[in-house]
Amino acid sequence: MTTTTEDCRPEQRGPLRRLLDLWGFVPDFAADHEDVALSTRDGVRLSGSYLPGPPAPPGASRPAVLLAHGFAGHRRKPAYARLAQTLAERAAVLTLDLRGHGESAGRSTLGDRETHDIRAGAAWLRQAGHDWVAVVGLSMGATAALRAAGASPPGMADAICAISAPAEFVRNGTPAVRALERTMTSTTWRLLAEAGCRVRIARGWGHPAPALDLVGAIAPVPLLLVHGLDDHFFGAEHAERLYTAAGEPRSLWMEPAGFGHAEDGLTGPFLDRLADALEAVRGQGTWPGSALPHTRSAA
Repeated sequence: MTTTTEDCRPEQRGPLRRLLDLWGFVPDFAADHEDVALSTRDGVRLSGSYLPGPPAPPGASRPAVLLAHGFAGHRRKPAYARLAQTLAERAAVLTLDLRGHGESAGRSTLGDRETHDIRAGAAWLRQAGHDWVAVVGLSMGATAALRAAGASPPGMADAICAISAPAEFVRNGTPAVRALERTMTSTTWRLLAEAGCRVRIARGWGHPAPALDLVGAIAPVPLLLVHGLDDHFFGAEHAERLYTAAGEPRSLWMEPAGFGHAEDGLTGPFLDRLADALEAVRGQGTWPGSALPHTRSAA
């Protein structure tokens, strides 16, 4: 496959396009899928879509991937739908609306109680007969994935990928984080966000326990951290701190300027690279290093 310079650029979306994506006015899945419902341990009903992936020979292993979106995302949002469809060319995929988002019930806690959503999704895939399960989370979904993997008994997942994950929520952080914090703590801003972004936010929200405190307990499950050098929410030092605190095997992809934060970096070439990496970690037990600079890998 030939990759052009244009292919490597993140999709440029203005405010109107972002709202259209969020509100569901842009087509979502083009691949075959089944809408499913599941419940979390704390009683929240979640909606998801299951993409069965390529057929497997009789008796062969059936790998699967659980996808968890970021704040103000949902499974049908085009960037996440493309992610699901690309990975479904290699494995089955379950993509969820996290609580308070999309068609799921409950209220968002920005990665705190969403750990229940991650566990429920992974358990659903196990019950569906998948003997190897990876979790790929972005931003809020990455926080939930790291916290769930670090606090769960062995066997929840076989590989973890966290894209644009904060090591911890720092008060008075970047302007983008300060705006997010106002949304979560101010009644006026919360109501505006709920109306404009179609997200239901928990009252009395507090900062989730830092992923930094739990990431070391994920080992020996292989961990991949992906972060943009120009992330305007959480600087690249967040990924560096998580990498330092994590156990082996671990890998770190520091994506060059232009990647941005979470879904903005989901270009076609990146999705193909991630799909290749998922096949590699399944076969080798470690995530590969990226071909790009600023990459670390330890086995």
